[in-house]
Amino acid sequence: MEELQTKSMSLSVSGKTMTCQIKERDFGDMIVFDVFSEDNYLFTLTQQGDVLFNEYEVGHQKSIMDPRQLNILIEMVKEKLDSEPE
Repeated sequence: MEELQTKSMSLSVSGKTMTCQIKERDFGDMIVFDVFSEDNYLFTLTQQGDVLFNEYEVGHQKSIMDPRQLNILIEMVKEKLDSEPE
């Protein structure tokens, strides 16, 4: 696994601005984007737009985001990543 780059995005979800860190990683056969907010793991996106969850990361967190807000955030991150130039 190779870490390619880390980006920050500020997104507004339900009237609250969140700063997300997006870590791009290359596993050889798949590139994924791990999304974090305030050092809490939120989700992973594949380059094709599939949503994955790292069970270990999620299971060891004290707080997990409201699923409704998480769905909105997932769509916003997908849109931002799709609109960025390669």
